[in-house]
Amino acid sequence: MAHSKARASEVQFDVFLSFSGANTHFDFTSFLNRALNNAEIRVFMDEDAIKVGDKIGETILQAIDNSEIYIPIISQTYLDCKWCLIELERMMNNVSQLEGRKKIFPIFYKVKPGDVKHWTPILKNLSFEVELGMFKEALAKVGKIKG
Repeated sequence: MAHSKARASEVQFDVFLSFSGANTHFDFTSFLNRALNNAEIRVFMDEDAIKVGDKIGETILQAIDNSEIYIPIISQTYLDCKWCLIELERMMNNVSQLEGRKKIFPIFYKVKPGDVKHWTPILKNLSFEVELGMFKEALAKVGKIKG
């Protein structure tokens, strides 16, 4: 079954990697992805898992729902990337709603968890204050997690 048709309760990936490609992709994230794959851990990393013809946003959100462990690699550029914050908000929502069935292990890459808790995203084209509130809430929650 193609993952774009999968049900939310169906586990397809052990780990969902969330990152901002601008400053982590070609070093830290690539090495982590390779190590997880070498250990035969099923990893969702967008460039490897999204196929031609897939709806990118839908595929990413479905992969989040269909993963057991979330590893957001939170960097300076991650904090100002709207899609990264959408992913983080979805992950934090799933962790709190499906307590015990989903885990999140944030990696703070050249940022401090305390700074993340109080971060106000600087996003272009932010359409609603509600979105900003949801993102700030997700950042506050993840900033309290030992990474």
